[in-house]
Amino acid sequence: MSAITLAGELVHYEVLGRGRPIVLVHGWIGSWRYWIPTMQQLQLKYRVYALDLFGFGDSGKNPQKYTLDQQVQLLTNFMRELGVTKTALVGHGLGALVSAEFARLYQERVPRLAIISAPLFDTGDLNERSHSGKPMPLTANSVTPGVAPSGAVTANSVSSSISVDAPAINGPLAAEATIMSASTAMRAALAEAARARSDMTAKVPDGVASLSERLDAAGAPAKRNLLQSSIGDAGLEELLGRCFKRSEPEYAKLKVDVDKTDGAALKYSVMGYDAGRMLDTLRALTMPTVVVHGMDDPVIPDPGENVWNYLTAEKEDTMMPVLLPGVRHFPMLEHERFFRLLTDFLDIADISKLELKERWTRRTR
Repeated sequence: MSAITLAGELVHYEVLGRGRPIVLVHGWIGSWRYWIPTMQQLQLKYRVYALDLFGFGDSGKNPQKYTLDQQVQLLTNFMRELGVTKTALVGHGLGALVSAEFARLYQERVPRLAIISAPLFDTGDLNERSHSGKPMPLTANSVTPGVAPSGAVTANSVSSSISVDAPAINGPLAAEATIMSASTAMRAALAEAARARSDMTAKVPDGVASLSERLDAAGAPAKRNLLQSSIGDAGLEELLGRCFKRSEPEYAKLKVDVDKTDGAALKYSVMGYDAGRMLDTLRALTMPTVVVHGMDDPVIPDPGENVWNYLTAEKEDTMMPVLLPGVRHFPMLEHERFFRLLTDFLDIADISKLELKERWTRRTR
């Protein structure tokens, strides 16, 4: 067992093999342990890391660390402490959210990204927001590589939501008037945001940190939080029961780690989820990315045609969705050819030429 201390909290991890680094990030059900078969396969060519996120497995159980932003910070600190400057990321479920957000912030550090069983939902307005194959922002907060995680109030995020009603001004004073109006509105919006933070202080439970999560916790309606309605109100044992029957060996193996998990880690990790932001994040990525999804997933349903079309428009050379018939939420435990799919993806220079094997279904437009 290997462990390090990050920001005062214990973080458990395991590592196998030598070569180029790969970091495996687990989901809501289980811990690093279900990656063992994957690690055993990849260790022949790679140095493979698998860690426990906060609240899971043998890592620290501090609710202050359970939000998505905190889990991303865990991954950032983990890589810094272990001297991993660049790595392929493989994220499953919650780990897919963490990996995608890390890749958005540090694109140059993630040469390859595999997203497995990710929560990808149709927001209902993708056709309107896809113009000539170009992604349009689905949320007020633009998804731009290198921008701080959600929750920070910036001039850009404020100005994007400001609407100033004023009489039309013509001539050379127009630009100056526009700037003054926007500046006044921005100051008002920032002041209102500050008041909102102050008003909500007494209403926020421990462990909820970002502004969006404070709004949710204080009772304001969460916009597009389809993940909350999908799994946020379920218990971990219930989610495990959706994936495997008690008679299946995988159930007993995962149950050991489910019993170790702090249920609040599930609750807080889905609080700030925004379906549009997640799709925009993937659209903004430039590294080769494979999105793997079991067609019979009982936890996160098949995203559907509209989502696949949105993600792959003009990105066929860098974004490859792969659907697995007969597979539920854990492709790495259920699909005998998953390891070959993953290793081929990691090795091939041009993922558009990835040869699909028996029972793989590459989703094409």
